[in-house]
Amino acid sequence: MIELAKPELGRLKVQVVGIGNAGGTIVKRIARERLAGVQVAAINTALKDLGNCSEIRQLQIGTELTRGHGAGMDPKVGRKAALEDANRVRDFVGTNELVFLVAGFGKGTGTGATPVVAELAREQGALVLAFVTTPFDHEKRCHHEIAEEGLKEIQGKVDAYVPLPNQRLYSLPSLVTYEQACAFMDEVILQAIRAIVDVLLRGGRMSLDLADLRTLFKGAGLAAFSTGFAKGEGRVAGVIRGLSEYPFVQPGQFERARSVLVSISGGPDLGLREVDELSEAIGRMNEGEPQTATGIYQDESLQGELRAMVLAAGVAPAEEDREEYELFAGREAAARPGAAPYRPAGWSRRGGRPAPEREPVPVDEDNIEVPAYLRKPKSGALKG
Repeated sequence: MIELAKPELGRLKVQVVGIGNAGGTIVKRIARERLAGVQVAAINTALKDLGNCSEIRQLQIGTELTRGHGAGMDPKVGRKAALEDANRVRDFVGTNELVFLVAGFGKGTGTGATPVVAELAREQGALVLAFVTTPFDHEKRCHHEIAEEGLKEIQGKVDAYVPLPNQRLYSLPSLVTYEQACAFMDEVILQAIRAIVDVLLRGGRMSLDLADLRTLFKGAGLAAFSTGFAKGEGRVAGVIRGLSEYPFVQPGQFERARSVLVSISGGPDLGLREVDELSEAIGRMNEGEPQTATGIYQDESLQGELRAMVLAAGVAPAEEDREEYELFAGREAAARPGAAPYRPAGWSRRGGRPAPEREPVPVDEDNIEVPAYLRKPKSGALKG
């Protein structure tokens, strides 16, 4: 028996914080999943939006500045609101060692407050990973410009950040309604966080700890992730195909990463050769020799299933037009590896954006873990 001088040591403290309206809505979905050992919280300027998050821990910021009416699509107001209540924010994130921030960039609170919250969390020793969504093409140019500035501002404030262009949702033809598209984005972020948490908190034959994550992601910067899911015969090939065709991975991102986290999960029937084959295929996604850590988690509820998540960080820019590539790659970029890097034709910060292309990119949706309630019925069109 091991005698612990301080039993609380070694118990990883994890927090997921949604910032702004979009971030708060996404973490509500995460809260319903009840991830063991994970505290879910929301920070916002708008009191009415916090009222919609009553089941999770909440913090209203900038009450003197905004009087509870939001940041008015001005990230400067969002930033000032967070700074106004910096001490309360600092207490709110507390001594958590791993903090996931979730926000939508393109308006006020999420874009403006997220960098401040990240800095305050890192000051207290937390490793901070952020997932940020960026606007659809149909949204006004000012929202795209705000999101672009937000992505610049967050660099150096978080340890690693994953931009998720909403426009990529058009590559999934089964997402017919706006609500289905938003729900799918919620699931995308949930899957990434759950995969990381499983190998950290739930243990297993090959588990990871916070020290591994710090080695991979501390100060890593731009990141990208992919998930794959399959079951039955040929499930390894299905997972590999899902990873390579994931709609939020841009061509060449994995190849240019300097650190990679791999999370593999399955049931008691998870095979040794399956793990080996899957690991080999993931290794071939990177041309160099990135630092790589692999966690394997098994659970009886996953009998017959195989899941994998790859989170690559320290992604080097492909070209000088990196900012446009990150923000607007959702418009025409092919989903498959090897496609030419996307460059928005005619893009100009002064001249505006080119007209969006609506033709869906082919994606094998059978290998993306789409929740059952979002799948397109085989007999006909989805009903709202």
